[in-house]
Amino acid sequence: MAINMKGAVLRILAYLLCAVMLIGVGVGVGGSAHDVKSPADCKLNFAVLSDSHIEGNNYTRYKVFARCLQDVNKNQSGNDAVVFLGDNTMNGNSTESMFFHGTVAQILKGQKVVPVLGNHDIGNGEGDYEALQNRWYAYTNAFFDKKLTTPYYCDVIDGFYFIVLGTEEHTSNSMTLSDAQLTWLRGVLEEAAHSGKPTFVFSHHPERASYRANPDYPYSLTDILTEYADTHDLFYFSGHTHRTLTSSSISTYYNFPETSLPCLTRLTGEKDNVIPDDTGCGVEVEVYENQVVIRGRSFYFGEWATDGNGVIEKTFTLKNTVIG
Repeated sequence: MAINMKGAVLRILAYLLCAVMLIGVGVGVGGSAHDVKSPADCKLNFAVLSDSHIEGNNYTRYKVFARCLQDVNKNQSGNDAVVFLGDNTMNGNSTESMFFHGTVAQILKGQKVVPVLGNHDIGNGEGDYEALQNRWYAYTNAFFDKKLTTPYYCDVIDGFYFIVLGTEEHTSNSMTLSDAQLTWLRGVLEEAAHSGKPTFVFSHHPERASYRANPDYPYSLTDILTEYADTHDLFYFSGHTHRTLTSSSISTYYNFPETSLPCLTRLTGEKDNVIPDDTGCGVEVEVYENQVVIRGRSFYFGEWATDGNGVIEKTFTLKNTVIG
């Protein structure tokens, strides 16, 4: 009861705070309506954004974030999920957490949200790690209808497995995975294999920046994922690097594609208040019977993202036909 009451108080305070903030953003300014490539054939679609870096003293960053969410909302087929790949806040404090969670709750209005823990969400290597992690659990559970006690978990959405990984140490540029997390992952992938559907893995850090907390554990993250991807369809998404979104952001290093997401709220200028042309980018993912399509989206400007080679879009043929 006390936990539910605390969550209710957090939601009320965040709602009031963000209601004031959103007055200056405006409604419906985040681009025009858009849709999946083939609405009649699409079996699942979701948006992926990363590194929102909401901070209490930067209204420009908040404005970019809110407008991006408005464009996410304009997918005419709706969103089966919206994934945030971590570093949702800059410092992990209560004010920033209210800005992030309250704004998502108000604009996305109860849509399925899949949040990932980033290093900035727990102090970027500084401060009380346990207290910051517990704060992340408290806000995530209160706003996104979860009961997390670990930074890793799995959501099954319309039969598709959304697997979230998270660091278990106070690190900045790498992800440390415990024996428990790696063993859990192997078990969840075994379940996912029976679904006959592609599996989606989300982490703040790139796959190659993952380490075993126990070097003697017999399997690395790479071992586990590549073994699974030999016979099943797996897609990995990460953020952290802040690299500009291009066609090469969607690459296959091992035997599964990894999509590297940029900083959603990238700003320039001496005071971090200038909005560049490449801000507000993420991807939209569409699942069809025999394909997965990953499309770059400029959510801030409300258009499909491009680079020097044209529209950023890659199509992957599935090993296994999606049934149902």
